[in-house]
Amino acid sequence: MEKYFFLLIMGFFLAGCTTSQIENRENKIPVDSQSQIYHEIETTLTSETVDDIFTLIRKEITRLQKQGKNFWYNQNHEIQGRTPMYHLQYKIECRNGTKDNCSIVGLQAYKNNLPPEFKVAECGPDNWCLIINPEFRKDLINNINIKQTAESYGFSKDVYTIGNIKGDDNYSIFKNEQEIFSHKMYFGAESVIEDASMILNSPAFTFYDLKEWKDKNTPIVERNIWYNDETINEKYLVEASSHLFAYKDNIGFVGEKDEKKFFFFNGQKISRDFDEIRTNSCCAIFAYPIELDKNGILFFLAKRGEKYFFVEINLNHYLK
Repeated sequence: MEKYFFLLIMGFFLAGCTTSQIENRENKIPVDSQSQIYHEIETTLTSETVDDIFTLIRKEITRLQKQGKNFWYNQNHEIQGRTPMYHLQYKIECRNGTKDNCSIVGLQAYKNNLPPEFKVAECGPDNWCLIINPEFRKDLINNINIKQTAESYGFSKDVYTIGNIKGDDNYSIFKNEQEIFSHKMYFGAESVIEDASMILNSPAFTFYDLKEWKDKNTPIVERNIWYNDETINEKYLVEASSHLFAYKDNIGFVGEKDEKKFFFFNGQKISRDFDEIRTNSCCAIFAYPIELDKNGILFFLAKRGEKYFFVEINLNHYLK
């Protein structure tokens, strides 16, 4: 008899529980391919430092297929990707060629990566082009309302600006001129925002959630997602969240609780616990691939202990 593993997921069979809670109860999810729901395939990947993780993964999948391992996810299927926002940057001019008396005079988009609805004028030698439509409100940034700007993104005809208003740990997100979200955030290596995407036609921002300062030089930070006027950590009672995605009008994400990472979809935990499901590629480490095909098969690489696993989950099962 084949051995089945068990997964700690939501206790939605328990009286009094809601789908937004993660309970320490067992729900039987077969790990082998017979269930057509959840599938783990152990790999020989062991290196944390590689030049090209995707080439390495393709070679490993081919090797496993030659050994008779069956993958549900068709590597030739078109990937159901998330829709990233377009990164914008500010055009800054300073008087007399110095760093004093500088101000933002416009927004720029990269020549080969700008919203189709945007119109640009001249492009500089670095291929960043001045946006002339939609018109950028210079006074929104240069006046006292925003003391420090962090990022700007464009999508459709809207500009999303992230900035600090009071000079403290609180940052606000503006959609054009309207403030839509404010929260304590930590300015990491590049910004307070790790990812900005459009999910089901609504903006989603993964931000560095500043919990507290252990001391003046040591912040306690978790990833959190703002989406549809809610924060994912608080809504689903997880400690951290990243990589928001959608399938058939339902959202999912990578969650974290008790130092374990897992996938959450349609209000329930759908994977076993892992030590790592890497969703970022900052600071000289590579991001693990997370892909979703047209048939609703979620495919990702994860690590538990010293072993790596290709994991496949049929999301259609969780829509029943």
